[in-house]
Amino acid sequence: MEPIVLVLDEAHQFLKKTIVDDFFQSTALSAFDQIAKESRKYGLFLCISTQMPRDIPVGTLSQMGTFLVHRLINYNDKEAIRQSCSSANSDILSYLPVLGEGEAILSGVDFTMPLSIKVSRPIVPPDSQTPKFKMKKTV
Repeated sequence: MEPIVLVLDEAHQFLKKTIVDDFFQSTALSAFDQIAKESRKYGLFLCISTQMPRDIPVGTLSQMGTFLVHRLINYNDKEAIRQSCSSANSDILSYLPVLGEGEAILSGVDFTMPLSIKVSRPIVPPDSQTPKFKMKKTV
């Protein structure tokens, strides 16, 4: 079976959601916690992107093996990274607010130490328009 990578951009918009039932009981949507914890053995991998790590459930964030962290200023965002990424020590966290455009820290279980990287601008700018869908008749 070929591995599948599920990419979820703006993950904070989806992963911190709760639903309220008819009795006004709120329940957290935890499917991604389960995917992050259990799906690797089935060849399903999760890649999340967010500008607000503080809004990602701890159970999901703690299962991420690699972190690519750009500039973070908010204390709660930095704290979420510290709690989830074992190599995010105080030196690394203090460096996050001063990262420039395109600069990031790459860290994770496969790295002996965090790396400072610079992401190049794309040669061809991305087409960020909403895709246009066509209705297709089925018989």
